[in-house]
Amino acid sequence: MPRRAPRYTAADLESIPLFRFVPFECIEGILEHCTVQDLRPGDRYEPAEAADRSLCVLIAGRLALYYDAKMRDDEPPLYIERGEIVGETFVTGEPGVPCILVAAEPCRIMTMEEDLIWSLAQASHAAACNLLGILLRRRADAPRESFSGTVDEYAIHEQGIVDPLTGFQTRRWLEGILDRQVARSLASGKPLSLVIVDIDRFREFNEHHGRLGGDHALHEMAKALRNYLRPTELVARYGGDIFAILLPEANRTTALTIAERLRQRVANTVINIRDGKMLPALSISIGVADVQPGMGSRDLTAAARAALSRAKVAGGNTVAD
Repeated sequence: MPRRAPRYTAADLESIPLFRFVPFECIEGILEHCTVQDLRPGDRYEPAEAADRSLCVLIAGRLALYYDAKMRDDEPPLYIERGEIVGETFVTGEPGVPCILVAAEPCRIMTMEEDLIWSLAQASHAAACNLLGILLRRRADAPRESFSGTVDEYAIHEQGIVDPLTGFQTRRWLEGILDRQVARSLASGKPLSLVIVDIDRFREFNEHHGRLGGDHALHEMAKALRNYLRPTELVARYGGDIFAILLPEANRTTALTIAERLRQRVANTVINIRDGKMLPALSISIGVADVQPGMGSRDLTAAARAALSRAKVAGGNTVAD
């Protein structure tokens, strides 16, 4: 049965391609939220999560891949070795072709859900490059027309979930994972908080300093968020000058502390538009809410937005819950 991943050491992961050249301290918190599945020889691998919404890495052992469900002795299997990603094509096979995976020796498989994959990419440039390289090598032998179609579909998908100005995910992405995060919090009893951040008087800022100045302000805001928050704390550009931050395992008191420190950090941020001109520092209003029994994702979002409205009514440059 899947369980939480144990603590790994840098030595455990240094030979895994996905984690090559990645500072261990950057990803230790992310690994703690992954799950692992242990298999005995002969056990069939059944992914615990949807194959297209998670990433499965073979941390130890070797898996035998059979394209014939009968596992005939006259057709030796292919093998997936330690460190390789057990992706969707390995689990489901080509369309219309049966495919199963069986542990050829004791195996351990780490599963990283979609939100944790994004956290990994944000936490480490090296990890993001490793993942891209793995995906490109995986597709290297695919027919040209199949590869082209995949790239086009991926580009359309990326436009929908990644904001090009800040590099953060979008509201669409956030809403896609919020249901799962809230359900996980309610089931485990672990806290989850949502923080919504709005730049004060940003329309006036844009009118006075122009779109270029506004873009620089948003870029500096994104930099402050990225530098201050931990890899497991998920950020999305919610719309315009509004950002949303998911804080797993943070109760309301902790979230309020994080929000107040972020408010202070942004207030001291210098905006340089690269021609020697300095723009005035920003101030932000922040609303904080945490998951309560009986809540759904919409309830959590509504509570955080209501708290943000209270912060704005109070004059801005403040945190409210």
